[in-house]
Amino acid sequence: MKIISKFKDFYDYKVTKYGVDEKLIYNRKTYCDYYKMQFQYFNPLENNAEKISVEDFNNNLKEHVKLFDKINHNKILIVGEKIVHLFFTEDGIYTQYDIKNPKSISEGTIYKYWAYFSDTKEITFNDGKKFDIHIAFAELWNDFFAYDRKKLLSFLNISKEETLFNEPMILIEYVGKIDRKFARFDNSVYKATLNPNLSQMGIYFDEDFIWQSLVEFLSNKRSEKEISPEVSNENKILSKGFDLKTSFRPNMKKKHKGDIWR
Repeated sequence: MKIISKFKDFYDYKVTKYGVDEKLIYNRKTYCDYYKMQFQYFNPLENNAEKISVEDFNNNLKEHVKLFDKINHNKILIVGEKIVHLFFTEDGIYTQYDIKNPKSISEGTIYKYWAYFSDTKEITFNDGKKFDIHIAFAELWNDFFAYDRKKLLSFLNISKEETLFNEPMILIEYVGKIDRKFARFDNSVYKATLNPNLSQMGIYFDEDFIWQSLVEFLSNKRSEKEISPEVSNENKILSKGFDLKTSFRPNMKKKHKGDIWR
């Protein structure tokens, strides 16, 4: 893999182990989008995520959002096709690989009905510290380790052409709820940071896992392009039954025998 980036990250040095592949380019450009969802939590049957630009969020929506401000909370990092759960606490950042007893995550139902819903989950990490983690992705907890990129993004009901399906690394976090005075339903806002600078945020974990996951993802994307090569604009036009000479040109008609162009 070859990384093109304006910043260095903690796993970059693995290039000395795996080498540079000029055919696998990771264009690590960081940017973000917001997604508005009709309900507070991910729901594959009800949600249709609405993409919101950073500019639109800052200018029109931000002042109407009650920001999520819990210190101990979770975020989701997509690395290639894999999911890594992150836990932000007052003592630092942990990953799912730091959990002392991973099976305990899915023990006990987080919710069955609204009356039984709990917005925190106690987690003990390998260093012996315990935290009540505020749940930002409630539907995922009962089947915590069964998610990959495709299954997670299916909750959003968005097109597979969206950047969320195609960027190698994405950090997803819960921003907050939109004021009911401004929105009809309990709309929530999630932020997706594409190709984040992990070390800048204090996120560190298995460098080999990250490198190999990115290479696998980029390799699959390259294979897809080779199987389905990109169609030229001319062929796209012809495939729709249009004429390259006369279509999409103003005030022009096809010339028939005996016609005179005016």
